[in-house]
Amino acid sequence: MAEPGVETRTRSSVITARAAASFDPVGRSVATARAFVRDTLQGWGYSDVVDDAVVLTSELVTNAVIHAGTSADVLCLRTEGGVRVEVSDRYPEREIPMQGTGLSLGSPDRENGRGLLLCAALASRWGVDYTPTHKQVWFQLDLPDRPVGARSAGPVIPNALLPVTDERVRVAVVQIDRTGAVSTWNEDAEHLFGYPADQVIGKPLTDFAAWPHTPGIGTGIAEALLLSRWEGSYGIRGSDGRVIPVYASHLRVRDTEGEPSTVCLLVRDDERAVIQSPQRAPVTEAGAESRTVDPFEVFIGSPAPEDLDGLLQRTVERARDMLEGDSAFLLLATDDETELEVRATTGLPSARQRFARVPVEAGTGRYGSARMPAVHEDLVIVPGAVPLLNGTGMRSVVTVPLKVEGRLTGSLGVAAESAGRYSNEEALRLQFAADRIALAVESARLGELERLRRGSLSFLVEASDLLAGTLDRDQTLALMAQMTVPTLATWCAVYTIADQASDPYLSYVLHEDEERIDGLKALLSTIDPPEPVPTPGARVWTGPADAAHQAALRTSMRELGGASTPVSSGIGTTLATAAAVGGETVVLPLVARNRVIGMLTLGKPSDDHFRQEILELAEDLSRRAALPTR
Repeated sequence: MAEPGVETRTRSSVITARAAASFDPVGRSVATARAFVRDTLQGWGYSDVVDDAVVLTSELVTNAVIHAGTSADVLCLRTEGGVRVEVSDRYPEREIPMQGTGLSLGSPDRENGRGLLLCAALASRWGVDYTPTHKQVWFQLDLPDRPVGARSAGPVIPNALLPVTDERVRVAVVQIDRTGAVSTWNEDAEHLFGYPADQVIGKPLTDFAAWPHTPGIGTGIAEALLLSRWEGSYGIRGSDGRVIPVYASHLRVRDTEGEPSTVCLLVRDDERAVIQSPQRAPVTEAGAESRTVDPFEVFIGSPAPEDLDGLLQRTVERARDMLEGDSAFLLLATDDETELEVRATTGLPSARQRFARVPVEAGTGRYGSARMPAVHEDLVIVPGAVPLLNGTGMRSVVTVPLKVEGRLTGSLGVAAESAGRYSNEEALRLQFAADRIALAVESARLGELERLRRGSLSFLVEASDLLAGTLDRDQTLALMAQMTVPTLATWCAVYTIADQASDPYLSYVLHEDEERIDGLKALLSTIDPPEPVPTPGARVWTGPADAAHQAALRTSMRELGGASTPVSSGIGTTLATAAAVGGETVVLPLVARNRVIGMLTLGKPSDDHFRQEILELAEDLSRRAALPTR
């Protein structure tokens, strides 16, 4: 076997550059590895494949440092036709299934399976190499073919229609160092603005710039000089005190020593045609019709996932990588725009959060609302500002709304483990991305809702037919319980109330796993039943989860204490029951003749939540089940 990082296949392309780095087995190494690959490929001028390379590296380094628990070695190899990235860990025993073997690469919902699925989807080629001490996963990204010839061209037009300039066109070349001070000031800059070079070199450009302030946008000239590219209009205050309108094109570069600076080309604003970038031409493939570049595809990648869950998952991964965060999340708004439902996360405990709901308006003021962009520099200072991140170790976060025609449809956020990572500039970048994808996300969400509603209608029609076949109350309630599991819930319990003077009685208990029914029934028999409240709708009941947690804790303490008396139910059964009822539990009343005749209790396993659509369907079913008893 070859050593890690050494090419083992025959390749026609010669390696022209390489860069390597090692990362410790800690969570923050994933973000550091993403930054390393991004900086390396951008330095090589391979911006066409940077986004895909960063996404793949992020997943593979996560597999190494989080799932395999070893350090990760990352090697980038540049060729004339593309780039190869190799990620090695020190856990060769953890074998990875290869393409064509018939083995599953994993589920997209599992953190440790997505990396290989992404390699198969995004990479030109990929594979796995093993040595006695290392396992190496590599992928190759080929540069897209570029058409030979002119990048852009305009038609021949009459001289009278050509842009007007002075007889001597002057382009000021001003270079700004990392501190924001002028380091280069050419002769044309002296002529345009009246300052000799020795009067401006070493001084901040902000001393001379008249920067426009757009309401609601906090980007100033200092922030604009840090962007990789910027183009637009502002003013330069000349030596005579007059403001000279200019059109500028900024490019952020770095020298051979790695020192960053910004090169600014400036012309008079009425001569902007000299340096202004041409309008982006439609992308044309040989033998194909012209097609305008879709801004959505630029962010999400092509081909875009066809299903909503896949689209949302790709969105949070791209958002996380774009801002080099440690986690990201996307929430979708309910129809009444009062709550947001967690639908996709990366870098967070997804099982605990999925379908959890948070209010849109979390407090007073604009920063307590999901309808506005928000930046929290340190969540330790404002605990609870983003409930989704409680207990996750995230310190800083930026969130932006997804809106369609002015209506809130969701919220997109990126978080980091360190404080002070994000500013208004990152919020603007994330908002731009959110604006690009909002319509596609909303279209996919409406499609999913339509499918859910059609399925719900079929379910209710079938339920009505079954329930109409009997007028016996006990049989009706038993049928209702059977229809809820597993279609609506993992487990259910039905309480009946004989008359107004009677207490609720536990009549039926069902679980999708029959082996859990006895333990669940025993647990529910030890706690007080829910209150028979006639108010329509589902309400949360914490009784089963609290009781299961306490029972599991007591059993574990006895086991650890080495009690001589055996526990009758056994720790295995107790823990299994705790897991079975550890998620969200809701209660719906069964009302007939304005009296509560029973209650339908629905539950989820550990840390799981109900979707709003499921609760609405359960409420409809409970109303229908109560009808035959009138």
